[in-house]
Amino acid sequence: MPDADWVRYKQIRGDDLPQLGRWLGSSYQLERVLKRDFYAIVGLYRKQPDSAASDAPDLLLLKVYHTDPLGPIPLGWLGRWLCQREARFLEQLGDLPGIPPLLGRWGPSGYLRAYLPGHNLREFRKSARPDPAFFPELRRILDRVHQRGVAHCDLSKPENVLVLHDGRPALIDFQIAFAPRCLNWPLVGPLAAALLRYLQQVDRYHLTKLHRRSRPDDFSPNAIAAARRKGILLHLHGHLLRRPYRAVRHAVLKRFLTDDPLL
Repeated sequence: MPDADWVRYKQIRGDDLPQLGRWLGSSYQLERVLKRDFYAIVGLYRKQPDSAASDAPDLLLLKVYHTDPLGPIPLGWLGRWLCQREARFLEQLGDLPGIPPLLGRWGPSGYLRAYLPGHNLREFRKSARPDPAFFPELRRILDRVHQRGVAHCDLSKPENVLVLHDGRPALIDFQIAFAPRCLNWPLVGPLAAALLRYLQQVDRYHLTKLHRRSRPDDFSPNAIAAARRKGILLHLHGHLLRRPYRAVRHAVLKRFLTDDPLL
């Protein structure tokens, strides 16, 4: 069950998105829900024809993090914190090519960002493959993100890479990105810097894996063998954390699947 199927889940937490909104001086209507999960819901909005602000984008995305409790557990703080940190990353990186810029905040736990038309890499690979310039350009985008002191931390998912309509790449979803603010602190700073370097190395490993799976003929047999070498920490992470987490998550959330993606 790939992560691209998130939109097939019934609403587990949180409220539905508003059908109408007024942002950037224009009126927008919800066109469709793109993603829903335990943490947030994402919708695509289209500008209405009678809107006065002609320079406002025709399409934009609204992401709202859930703030309702889980039974007796208060989670409002978590939704607000996750929204604040992801919006901060988009604000910090949105001037880079291939990163959607932040357009504004909505309420205590929502933000607006630019919509980038295209397909996520998983869907795109079902019928085509990226051209030879795609992954070198994606690596340049990732290098610029790293130069800003940020690790993406979620490049294992091809859904977080977009193939735009002109064939260029884009990088989205900074929900679990990492950018320590304590690099100049004594004792803690060097540890944070080492962790950042490691997570950026993991980003590059996953980017190479996406490249290898999308365009295997770009790699020699020796290069493929080298690209498959994870290192002990990635092996431990996969076997002790990632695989058990995904197995439990999929077993539980399978109960919430629906045939109607707009429920």
